[in-house]
Amino acid sequence: MKGLLSEGADLATTTLSPPDGIVVKHSPGKGRGVFATRPFKKGDTVELAPVIIVPEDEHPPLVETVLNSYVFGWGDAIAVCLGFGSIYNHSWDPSLEYLKHLELSLIEFVALRDIEAGEELFVNYASSYPETAHLWADLE
Repeated sequence: MKGLLSEGADLATTTLSPPDGIVVKHSPGKGRGVFATRPFKKGDTVELAPVIIVPEDEHPPLVETVLNSYVFGWGDAIAVCLGFGSIYNHSWDPSLEYLKHLELSLIEFVALRDIEAGEELFVNYASSYPETAHLWADLE
């Protein structure tokens, strides 16, 4: 899948702003979730989310916190995704994929299919750690 940054944009020419067309609200049975407030077409970038990179030597204290459930693998490190990036709920049939732009310290969330206004947006988090996918088996 191609997103905005995959088509040649770079951080020097890309201004990050709050995402347009998504909100965080209650997701029945899941707590919070991210929802579309407008339609998105397949291939649209839904969000460009900056990350805070946590060096490997700082992982031990972080894994003892609630944040451990919300981090992304980032090469030899892990990253805390800002914006709405850590609030998208998991699905085995996601509406978004995420593209990690390690050199730019960004995660790009891209529509895998056309999305209607009002839909909750989902990603497949198990794709970051396929060796632990069995732990996600009970999730929708």
